[in-house]
Amino acid sequence: MPATQPRSHLHAVALGLAGCLLAAGCGRDADIRPGDIRVYTVPAGAEPPAVVAARDPRPAAGDRRISYEVPESWTDRGASGMRLATLLIGDPADALEVTVIPASGTLESNVDRWQGQLAPQATAAEREQAARKAIAEAETVDAAGTTATVVLLTAPQAGEAKDTAADTGEAILGAMIPVADDAALFVKFKGDAAVARRERDNFVRFVSSIRWNN
Repeated sequence: MPATQPRSHLHAVALGLAGCLLAAGCGRDADIRPGDIRVYTVPAGAEPPAVVAARDPRPAAGDRRISYEVPESWTDRGASGMRLATLLIGDPADALEVTVIPASGTLESNVDRWQGQLAPQATAAEREQAARKAIAEAETVDAAGTTATVVLLTAPQAGEAKDTAADTGEAILGAMIPVADDAALFVKFKGDAAVARRERDNFVRFVSSIRWNN
């Protein structure tokens, strides 16, 4: 295998040798002239784009580590950063996001954290109780042979009865799809409780359509 020259001295040379292709051979008119040689120098330390892309954890354009079906009236915004997918419910101007993110942790720990986002003033005991209730009422769906769990978390508003508060204020629709012993895909919508209730069926269908592309 030819020895590789140092990157700082790497040159690509184009020679104007068209005259040498004549059947009669190369004459003096075919001699190489200074203007026939063009030298391109790669800066020292530069790396091929493929090497840089392999090291960059952000998904490249068109990269699909997961595949899924987009519900009607939702808009697919694709992958970005740690998000394997971002979809918008209804009018994109409303910024009602559904995100898919790979993470570790149990369903219980993530539901507890989500409940804390809805009710930051709640005590740890209150948060744990609400999380246990949400998990007890969770729905399970099949996602490519894996059992995914879907939960709906709500935050009662001050002065409202618990049975009427579910459709007011904020809510979180969340789902966990295990992909390994210590990792899962977490699907999440955080927004108006009325939207969460209305879009729950679409959310469940979306979760069940997700496929991990190995």
